[in-house]
Amino acid sequence: MHNLLLRLIVFLMISSPVLAQTISGKITSGTDGTALPGVSVLVKGTTAGTTTDASGAYSISATSGDVLIASFIGFKTKEVTIGASSAVSFSLEEDASQLNEVVVTALGVKREKKSLGYALQEVKGEVLLEARENNLANALSGKVSGLQVIRSSNGPASSSKIVLRGNNSLTGDNQPLIVVDGIPLDNFTGASNNDYWNPSTDRGNGMGDINPDDIESMSVLKGASAAALYGSRAGNGVILITTKTGKKQKGLGITYSNTVGLETIFMTPDLQNSFGQGSDNIYNNAGTTSWGPKIAGQTVKNWDSTSVAMRSYDNIGNFFKTGVSVNQSLSFQQQINSTSIYSSITFLDDKSKIPGSTLKRANLLARAVSKFGPSDKWTIDTKIQYVNSNVKNRPLSGVNSSNSFNTMYLLPRSMDIRDSNLREIRKHVTCFGMVLAMR
Repeated sequence: MHNLLLRLIVFLMISSPVLAQTISGKITSGTDGTALPGVSVLVKGTTAGTTTDASGAYSISATSGDVLIASFIGFKTKEVTIGASSAVSFSLEEDASQLNEVVVTALGVKREKKSLGYALQEVKGEVLLEARENNLANALSGKVSGLQVIRSSNGPASSSKIVLRGNNSLTGDNQPLIVVDGIPLDNFTGASNNDYWNPSTDRGNGMGDINPDDIESMSVLKGASAAALYGSRAGNGVILITTKTGKKQKGLGITYSNTVGLETIFMTPDLQNSFGQGSDNIYNNAGTTSWGPKIAGQTVKNWDSTSVAMRSYDNIGNFFKTGVSVNQSLSFQQQINSTSIYSSITFLDDKSKIPGSTLKRANLLARAVSKFGPSDKWTIDTKIQYVNSNVKNRPLSGVNSSNSFNTMYLLPRSMDIRDSNLREIRKHVTCFGMVLAMR
């Protein structure tokens, strides 16, 4: 009996240190001693966890020797080992790397993000390369809150309009000011007569000439407060673009990339295939509508007076093709002591889904930044940038006969765009909309 009682006492003495107990305490800021609510407290190696309340207090079940992990946004994660006492209070130190985030503002000045009195959102260069858009403006879609990109469907070199926080004017330009390394850039789109009929060609937009591979970061300044930094031209906001400078690299620092993209029409409207060229159930080989007689394989005079069997054709599928774009980029960057060098050359060859419309663009950038003097407080920044865009057969937008989409969708269903005689005429006119007018 005595031996059994002795064994029981020894067992309780051995097992008592591993029995769970309630650990409680308070977590405060190591800077000013204020309580920190919402701090995550976990027992290391387990799934047990809790958070501090409004007064910074917490309570968790743990044993002596366990390690508590406390983490909170803006503060360094801390690990605390539990001793014999069940009361464990401690403080967290601020994480300066998170609180002192530096962003580029007006005129290349760098400021702490938390000190700004206006809305600013930064987009890193690698984020802009995820979709591999040929037009830099299109790469901003879904990347910045309050920013809308209105893109054209006109293929290579087509324009894309940017609007920040809605339109401010009914008649003026509502686009933000674009600034590249301190130099304003005109992102003008369309033409002076950019109306509903839009008889002018799509001339593209300024940001379309910038090579996305050369972008280090992009800061979007929103609202009237940001406009004060650049004057009245920035009344619709500002997009600051900072190009890359050389960074220390292992090896030679040479990067090569090759991107191939395919472009097709995603969807087309449902078109009727029951009635041929003409109107009011009467065939007319010079008509421009498809409300003639019912298509039943009957013999009719074609637009060139040849006899053909009437049938419907898929002119949209027969005209538009799969566009192919190839983007090749070669860059070099390196840093030697206090001097950094970055250079790149990019060649884009974009063949549109619209036959005959092509874009060939060459971008060359060379930039060297050197710091010298006491504590490297003096800086020399030299940059050379060259852009050569060669665009052929820029498409037209709007409701007019020179718009390839408008022409193909409204072309009579019994006319075949692949007709050999029609192809001969196409060699001597600028676009398909003029074919019907020539008859």
